[in-house]
Amino acid sequence: MKLKGIIFDLDSTLIQAHIDFVDMKKHMITLLEKHGHPSGTLSPTDQTTVKIMENAKQEWEKQEKPREEREAIVEQIEKIMNQGELNAITDLTEIEGASQAIKKLKEKSLQLAILTRSHHAYAVQSLQKLGIYNEFDIILGRHETPEPKPYKGAIDHTVKLMNLSVNDVAMIGDHQIDRDSAINSGCIFIGVATGRRGLRSWKDEQPPEHFLASVVELPAYLASKGFI
Repeated sequence: MKLKGIIFDLDSTLIQAHIDFVDMKKHMITLLEKHGHPSGTLSPTDQTTVKIMENAKQEWEKQEKPREEREAIVEQIEKIMNQGELNAITDLTEIEGASQAIKKLKEKSLQLAILTRSHHAYAVQSLQKLGIYNEFDIILGRHETPEPKPYKGAIDHTVKLMNLSVNDVAMIGDHQIDRDSAINSGCIFIGVATGRRGLRSWKDEQPPEHFLASVVELPAYLASKGFI
C-alpha cells in the first residue's frame, strides 16, 4: 500500500509550545459558570477543551439558553483560547528534525496536511517560524472541519479537501485523540513519543502499533514499511 498523503497533528508532534492549557481552561470554566453553568461540574485538568464545550452546550439545551447568549459566550471562549495559543508562539520550538522530515516527505510528492484543534493563525505562524509553511497543502484549525478530532468528520473532511480517500493517507500524532481520529475514519495511524504526558498520552498507557520516538524517524519508517 502506497500513501498519497500524510495528515499531521501540530502541538507535540511537530512543535513544542508552552501553552498553559490548564490556565486557559480555568478561564473558560469561570466564564461558563458566570453564565449559569453548574459550579464544580467542569474540570480544567480532567477534561479537554472540546469536552468542556460539549458539556456546556448540553447544559445550554437544558437551560434553553437563548441563541444570542450562546453565540456571545462562544465568541468570548474563542478569544480566551486564541490568545493563549498566540502568546506561546514566541517561545515555541521545533521537535528536533521535524522540518527536515517534512521536507523529505514533500520530496516524495506526498500531499501534506495539518489537522489541529488549535487556532488557524497559530498553526500558520508556527509553521512559518519553522520555515515549512509552504510545504503544506492544507492547514485546518479549530472549527475548520465539520467535527473536531477525535470525531470522524475531522479526517474525512481533510482527505476530501486533499482529493484523496482515507485509504490513501496516514495520520501522525502524539495523543490518543489523534489515534481515535484515525480509528474512527479508518486510516493508518502512526504515533510519536513526543507528547507532553509520555505514555499517559495513550489509552491504558499502551502506545499504538506504529510508534516512533519522534517525527524525525517518519520518512525512513514509511520507506521501510513500503508506504512510500
